Amino acid sequence: MKFRRLLFFTFVLFPCCITAQDNAAFLLYKLYEAKSASNPFRAVEEIKKVKKETVTARIRSLSKSSIEEIIQKADAAASSPWTVLTWSQFNEFKLTGNRVNYENNYFSRRNKLTSLIIGELVSGDKRYLKEIVDGLGLICEESTWALPAHMGLQKAGSGLPNINEPVLDLFSAQTATILSYTKFLLGEELALYSPLLLQRIDLELKKRVFDPYLQRDDFWWMGFKTNRKMNNWNIFINTNVLSSALMAEADPRLRLPLIEKTIKSVDNFLRSYPSDGGCDEGPSYWGMAGGQLIEFVEMLSDYSGRLLDFSKNELIHHIGAYICKVHIDRNYYVNFADAAVTNVQDAGKIYKFGRLFNDKKLLQFSGYLRKINNVAESVDLGTIDGFISSLEIKDEFKTIEALAPNLGNSWLKDVQILTVRQEPGKAEGLFFAAKGGNNAESHNHNDVGNFVIYKDGTPLVVDAGVGVYTRKTFSADRYDLWYMQSDWHNCPTINGLMQRAGARHKATSVVNKTRGDITTLSMDIAAAYPQEAAVNSWKRTFAFNRQKGTVSLKEEYHLKEFKENTLLNFLVNGIVVSVKKGLLKLTSAKGKTIFLKYDPDKFEYDIQIRKIDDARLAGSWQNDLQRLTLKTKDRQLRGTHQIEFRN
Repeated sequence: MKFRRLLFFTFVLFPCCITAQDNAAFLLYKLYEAKSASNPFRAVEEIKKVKKETVTARIRSLSKSSIEEIIQKADAAASSPWTVLTWSQFNEFKLTGNRVNYENNYFSRRNKLTSLIIGELVSGDKRYLKEIVDGLGLICEESTWALPAHMGLQKAGSGLPNINEPVLDLFSAQTATILSYTKFLLGEELALYSPLLLQRIDLELKKRVFDPYLQRDDFWWMGFKTNRKMNNWNIFINTNVLSSALMAEADPRLRLPLIEKTIKSVDNFLRSYPSDGGCDEGPSYWGMAGGQLIEFVEMLSDYSGRLLDFSKNELIHHIGAYICKVHIDRNYYVNFADAAVTNVQDAGKIYKFGRLFNDKKLLQFSGYLRKINNVAESVDLGTIDGFISSLEIKDEFKTIEALAPNLGNSWLKDVQILTVRQEPGKAEGLFFAAKGGNNAESHNHNDVGNFVIYKDGTPLVVDAGVGVYTRKTFSADRYDLWYMQSDWHNCPTINGLMQRAGARHKATSVVNKTRGDITTLSMDIAAAYPQEAAVNSWKRTFAFNRQKGTVSLKEEYHLKEFKENTLLNFLVNGIVVSVKKGLLKLTSAKGKTIFLKYDPDKFEYDIQIRKIDDARLAGSWQNDLQRLTLKTKDRQLRGTHQIEFRN
């Protein structure tokens, strides 16, 4: 995964209180304390020495094609100029809301350095050393390693960085990992070039990462002085701090406090994590949130000489299994929250979850992802730690059967997400997913009661996802963006009003049942709407009939007063045409078709085109989307209506 892809994993400004979870039995520090008398991290330097020898041996065993790919990429990096990071570009986020111009140059610099480091490890002949030195120098001279969009963490607020107050964000932590691994893997070569290089790396790590990490407890993502629910920031930053401490800090007296604090901070992440393992940030964030957890616990286990064993931790297992439960087909996942419709997941992380818990489905899923994404013979060239990790596990994939999970039915009770498919074990037929939840979730969209329908692995009734991140995305104006609004999800507009953001705007009376071939999910979504919507109750019940291949939606409502006719909104990836009165045909660009049956005496339909003119959304949708609206004809305060989707 390249640095530029991580641009999307960012900071949600909306406060979100911790939902108490009974996760005390699964906290990490408790296990560490039980083993602390044995000094678990006493052999870190010896373990690193073995690790380096292993990495060297694995590099030597790389195939000719892999070596050629790596050298070709390193040559291209060496021949490209280093990007320039300017203060005026940095300040654009504050002045205009643009974050792309600076970030493109920022990530390009780090991607180039990563390619050079990997190339040098493979070639071993110092051909890239001069360029590596230049890259290290440029990064060490940067005023901050944090992004402009994250400077709200400094006391001066957004704008140019205060060099006397280092901001520790996602990418300052990840930059520390680059420098730490460079020191670990190429330390001898850099020392011969100039002993001052390693001293400078140590100085910058101490000043920008280690000291602020140890001296401050008030970074919100640490979880020590806040009632906010933790998200990907916590585990991603802590994993990178732990990695940097292990790779770069040789003094155990300085290293141990860093290790211990990361464990305590990650426990705050686990305290607020849903006990069902559901990631309310969505599958796009899982790899940097729950999925990142496996890298953290594996490092603790590896560098404690396996004294710290997390294989009995059910919560961690649930967190890993989540990604199977929201998988649809190939790279399609249930994309509630800030998630694209397709995501290329890290097969290595899924494999590590499977290995830790001896979970056959996770192991097979990791093999499946490597196969469909044509990386079975490849190693990760996006990040230096990813490269090392992929080297270490590459050969272990050879004995794994490649098989998608294709679970028949899954219910995540805490995040209230249901998935069900017509043909368990297959991608063919209908796939349905729906959610309850609330409108204060991490990377929230106002989408209580939303759902999606796929046929034969093709999206038809869809969630659009999220557009390019700008200043507006994480501000009070977030819900001015159309793809955040309930009107542009598969949710009703009641008395002319959309859902509102906030924890109190949620689904209530949520019940999931399966009897034979029929799975139902019912909820009251009235609380998701403001008081002005004048709705006492709005019970939405989905019924998936596996045998018939149908999804029915029944709604029972009670309004306090009538203001406007209700609109049932459905976002369609394809073309909607009328077959006859009360029957509509929905056809995707790939020719996949489902039908929507409705009562023409109760509804009239309308279609709007949603032009896809956002670069990120265009990556998900090659064609414009259509919003199908069913508008009620009556003015009743109480009533019931039903529609049906079928093959």
